Amino acid sequence: MPFGNTHNQLKMKYSAAQEFPDLSKHNNHMAKVLTMEMYERLRDKQTPSGFTLDDVIQTGVDNPGHPFIMTVGCVAGDEETYVVFKDLLDPVIEDRHGGYKPTDKHKTDLNPDHLKSCGNGSPL
Repeated sequence: MPFGNTHNQLKMKYSAAQEFPDLSKHNNHMAKVLTMEMYERLRDKQTPSGFTLDDVIQTGVDNPGHPFIMTVGCVAGDEETYVVFKDLLDPVIEDRHGGYKPTDKHKTDLNPDHLKSCGNGSPL
């Protein structure tokens, strides 16, 4: 396993309320979305490679963000993170990207004729 997940087993000795981080002064999308109930529901889960909820939220716990610049506040450690922790990540992604839902698809246009220029010959 790439990620050592013994911390996840040890923390189960404590209640979710004891482990839930104080996010009251944080300005990030994770802190906006994560609730005690969600934390309690997801905290014992992990991806096949051992990535846990605490791994997902650690960057947002450590960095409260800037009062005027909202940061994301979480990371995905592997592809399965998006499935195992979708209850947290889907609303964070939607909030961060202005309504981009899990059912939305990125529009890809690889036709160079559709590139727009800013007037000096370089793409926008």
